[in-house]
Amino acid sequence: FFEMSSCALGTYEDLSNVIDVSSLECLNEKPDKGVSRIFPPSGGILESDADEQLLMNIAFTQAVKLHSLEFLAPNDGRRPEKIKLFPNMRVVDFGEAEDAPGTQEVELDWLPHDGSRMKAIVLTKFVKFQDVKHLCIFFSSNVDDVDNTALSGLSLFGTVLSDTNMKNLKKSG
Repeated sequence: FFEMSSCALGTYEDLSNVIDVSSLECLNEKPDKGVSRIFPPSGGILESDADEQLLMNIAFTQAVKLHSLEFLAPNDGRRPEKIKLFPNMRVVDFGEAEDAPGTQEVELDWLPHDGSRMKAIVLTKFVKFQDVKHLCIFFSSNVDDVDNTALSGLSLFGTVLSDTNMKNLKKSG
């Protein structure tokens, strides 16, 4: 459902298998168009309810190095325009998300994906996304300043950090 560009994303893997789907949360989502619908293999739509803002919290079952995010959205004015990324920070309300500086703040650059959707790829400031156990994404606005923001897909790319048990290491020399 998502393609990975080898030149843009390198050899990083799709991290969907380490997303803790049971703890996905998105504030201001329409009840019938919730966040779990945009992760593979669902292929549904996530849409905001009361206004254009969305606040998504994603937990991982293992720590990851997050290299990039790939967003898919309908080819209309509802696609997100500006986002803030907060690794290892659980942002609990919109006031906090608006006021806090994001670890990375991005204006999305949308390109055609297929007849009805657009795609935007965000490369993280990799050194700041090295041991990520939780990711908060704040969608502050959309491209046409309309009442609802919509996404049709989100893929996260990077590497899973293996757990190292220090007790199992042997002293050398």
